[in-house]
Amino acid sequence: MRTAFGLAMAASIAVALFAGAPARAADLYTVKGVHVDQTAKSSAEARTIAQGEAQSLALADLLKRLTLPEDWPSLPQVDGRTASDAVRGFAVASEKTSSTRYIADLNVSFQPETVRRMLRARNIPYGETQAKPAVLLAVLDKGGARILWEDQNPWRDAWAAVDIADAMTPLVMPMGDVQEFTTVTGAQAVAGDKAALAALAARYGADSVVVAHGVTDAAGTKLDVTVTRYDPSGPGTPIHATFQAAGAAQNGDAFMIMAKSAASSMLLALGEPWKRETVVRAGEQAQLTASVFYSTLDQWEAIRKAVGNTPLVESMQIEGIAANGAEVDIRYRGTPDTLVLSLAQSNVALAQDADGWSLHLK
Repeated sequence: MRTAFGLAMAASIAVALFAGAPARAADLYTVKGVHVDQTAKSSAEARTIAQGEAQSLALADLLKRLTLPEDWPSLPQVDGRTASDAVRGFAVASEKTSSTRYIADLNVSFQPETVRRMLRARNIPYGETQAKPAVLLAVLDKGGARILWEDQNPWRDAWAAVDIADAMTPLVMPMGDVQEFTTVTGAQAVAGDKAALAALAARYGADSVVVAHGVTDAAGTKLDVTVTRYDPSGPGTPIHATFQAAGAAQNGDAFMIMAKSAASSMLLALGEPWKRETVVRAGEQAQLTASVFYSTLDQWEAIRKAVGNTPLVESMQIEGIAANGAEVDIRYRGTPDTLVLSLAQSNVALAQDADGWSLHLK
């Protein structure tokens, strides 16, 4: 145990930090942009049917978001009752109605603990730690032209229609202003130009850039996609996939449907390595005591909030506190390694040395 600072309070002070859903993880339990299109005897009946369908679709997507591909066959079957029991609320992003038809995009939120119970009951490991956001560059090669910042970039539009902010590895769409035109070109993005990508990431306070490079034929019936994440340590392993449009090549909607499906699939694939590092398995619960180091009360508050907003943390108890340090007991789910990764996403470093565990702002 460290003694570098005096502990002004010997008595334990219990701090309830897990009273609600963590700020970062709460977004994981919202699925945005669920598209529904239903026809019935009346618009009201069509709306009711569509909302039930949206809940079921959203829950199925959420379960895949939180879990590993090899566990998807074991996921619970989602029916209307299962989805309804898990829903926390929903909002209408857009809608159109007629006398008998209802078309909408809905955002559906779920109760975290209800979803966790579904997965625990089947002994399915799941992750709740979002990585830090990365900046997304959607580059499209079509008919000999390479498109990135141009207004007419249907590949970028497809990614914008996908819920990239609430993924396990969330993405940020850049503004695409004049400065960014000159910071990164399409050629530099595809080549993985380290300096150019780092400059763009810095503009958004990010560490990483994800380049989604799509290549399509002149008719727009096939899309070859390569997605690569560029971190400060270098490029990750590229993810490749090919998608085929359904319907006639002349149908303008066919490309967009294909592109949206491709973006959704690649977003899931992009999050898979991260989930493998952060999933929590049954029975992985532990406790550790850590010394917290800070220079100001604002730093202490930032650390305290970061620990409280970390989805793995169930509770933190303050054993003692002083002007420049504290000692805390943390109960958490997962392993020490997953807790270290989870806290790092909030810029808090958890480390262990000969003196024990310590916490401080990065």
